[in-house]
Amino acid sequence: MIKFMNNIHIGRRLGLGFAVILFFAMITIIVSINRLNTVSHAAQELLDEPLAVERMIGDWYRNIHTAIRRTQAIIKSSDPSLAAFFNEEAVSATKSSTEIQKKVEEHMQTAQEKALFNTLGEKRKEYLRIRDQALAFKKLGKLDEANQTLEQQYIPASKAYSDAVEALLAEQRRQISEETARIAAISVASRNLMIALGVIMLLFGAACAILLGRSITRPLARAVEVARRVAAGDLTSEVHNESRDETGQLLEALREMNGNLSRLVGGVRTSTDTMSVAAHEIAVGNADLSRRTESQASSLEETSSTMEELTSTVKQNADNARQANQLVVSASGIAVK
Repeated sequence: MIKFMNNIHIGRRLGLGFAVILFFAMITIIVSINRLNTVSHAAQELLDEPLAVERMIGDWYRNIHTAIRRTQAIIKSSDPSLAAFFNEEAVSATKSSTEIQKKVEEHMQTAQEKALFNTLGEKRKEYLRIRDQALAFKKLGKLDEANQTLEQQYIPASKAYSDAVEALLAEQRRQISEETARIAAISVASRNLMIALGVIMLLFGAACAILLGRSITRPLARAVEVARRVAAGDLTSEVHNESRDETGQLLEALREMNGNLSRLVGGVRTSTDTMSVAAHEIAVGNADLSRRTESQASSLEETSSTMEELTSTVKQNADNARQANQLVVSASGIAVK
């Protein structure tokens, strides 16, 4: 991997490393946005379906609970005007329950929901029939029949009606719990995925940093080592270079410099050797000349000694000649005499 990277220029290598890291960062961001949209969509589904239906059924249940208590109060009360007093409220509650029933029916999707809703509809019809019958007995003044209908039919019917609403409400709450658990699972999975992507991006970034650092610092370290050896006067180091990037070019230049310096030093050494041989020859010649000079000086000394001896001999001859001349003059005088 490092050999492959060493054949890429450092600028391109750094750009490629940052591009890959940015690519992983973009993937992380895109995945994060996608997971957030998934959680948001699931939450919106929860609000649009189970939670909204649960609220409507809750309102329906409150209407039913109030209506049951109101009907019981009207039937058990001895005041005949109580029915007229609650008539408007009862009509409004019935109308509200009918509207809620229609809205709830539009949201029934699963088989379980539809079965519970059909049961609820049947219980409501039975409840309304018995309620109207008990109120009719009360309106006609048949108090015994009204109370008997209340105790024997209305209370069981109202309880069955209320239980059916509670069953549908429990189903919606179960779906809400499941949807909440699903959203929580999506959130946990998204968090784990984000952590995994973050760890992968961190590890890959660290790996890229290490590889990029090594691919740059190692050749530079080799170049520094070669330069220090050259600075120390060691030209025997070998530079091995397999990369084609800037540091490889630097090592190649150092190798060429090292070779050129080696050849230059070799040439200087050859010239020095030649000069040493010439100097030796000159020294030998000077020594020979010195010996010859000494020999000549000795010859000159001998010649000078000989000349001195000759001079002495000449002087002696001259003295002898003068003495002889004096003797001749003396003899001539004597002869004259």
